[in-house]
Amino acid sequence: MIRKFKTLGLALVAVLALSAVVASAAMAEGEYTAGSYPASGTAHSAAKNDVFTTSGGTVECTSSFAATLSEPSNHLTVVPTYTNCVAFGFAHATVTMDGCDYTFETPVNTGTDKWNAPVEVVCPDTAGGRDEITITAGNCEVRVPTQTPSGHVGITLNTAATPNDVSVQATITGIDYTIVKDGFLCPFDTAGKTLPVTETVGTYKQISPVTFHASGKSVSVS
Repeated sequence: MIRKFKTLGLALVAVLALSAVVASAAMAEGEYTAGSYPASGTAHSAAKNDVFTTSGGTVECTSSFAATLSEPSNHLTVVPTYTNCVAFGFAHATVTMDGCDYTFETPVNTGTDKWNAPVEVVCPDTAGGRDEITITAGNCEVRVPTQTPSGHVGITLNTAATPNDVSVQATITGIDYTIVKDGFLCPFDTAGKTLPVTETVGTYKQISPVTFHASGKSVSVS
């Protein structure tokens, strides 16, 4: 009986050790790579694919993204452009990046050809202070500062494509933003408050993934 318990114990240890190895492999960190360098990629979304949600409603835009890899790296700077924006379901809106961009941080493997990467909003310092992303719709204005919110971009490797490319889909939560203007027809609830008002409930989601193409060069995460 004692020998059986010893055998069972050794088997259990072996299973636990194997599980730890599998878990470690599943959570392996990667880096952004290309078939040759430099590799410049672009991606474009459909109308209203990119949705920024505030306490007062949504801002829906068409997006374009540009990124360049000069060598393998565990982070990637992505420069966004937003057009054809509609705010709160009825108002034309503009999104001014003012030099701000996104940094895709170290990707973590979540399965075959799939990775998740945290995202940082990075805005430059200027003589007047640190710049911010500005969203304007009529008499409404919201600003988004430098930050590292929760959530991630999900990255899928399209290994069957020639050359290989990647699809990216953002699911970002806990975004800090500041309501700077809350004028006529704005849906924010700032009554009795002194502007600017800072909130931490913003989300940014892409309804469908966008695919990065790199001018005939393969791009990947490995």
